[in-house]
Amino acid sequence: MTPPLDRPRTVLLTGVAATLALVLALGTDSVWLRLTQDFPALLHTQALGVPPFLPGLRPDPRGDGTWAFTWSEDFAALLLLGTVAALLRRHVVHHPYAGGLRRLRAGWVAVVAGGALAGAFRGLALARMTDAAPLGWTVHPLAGAVAGAGWGLALGWTVGLAVALVGVRRRPALAPGR
Repeated sequence: MTPPLDRPRTVLLTGVAATLALVLALGTDSVWLRLTQDFPALLHTQALGVPPFLPGLRPDPRGDGTWAFTWSEDFAALLLLGTVAALLRRHVVHHPYAGGLRRLRAGWVAVVAGGALAGAFRGLALARMTDAAPLGWTVHPLAGAVAGAGWGLALGWTVGLAVALVGVRRRPALAPGR
């Protein structure tokens, strides 16, 4: 059982760790290949300039990608991680002993907001790397933000669930005869 004073810190650290695990998993080739195999339509949307999935941390370029693209993806992943950390910190400061459903919602919303922010950055990076027309500087970040928020809705429950399960207190057992 988590001591009462450490619970907000534990909620914050669990949310950041779950987001980091999600970002690292999305950065691995095996997860990436499995997801693109199961959802081949995502490769068509990627050709239109919509970033697929949430960003993943990668140590090296994927396929024939460039280092600039890899660094922008890594920065977007760190932006997602930082947004989740900032929003969860705000949550635990304002509601340090919130219930499980409120923590679930806070973690989920943090991933949605982080996915939207990271997607907008990925769209800006794509517009810059492809020398997009002036309309592309608006469409790519907007499409990235919508896609990032959508994937945050689809995958954010993992972080929300991890945050909700932290600090669940069990009621003490009643003594026999009471």
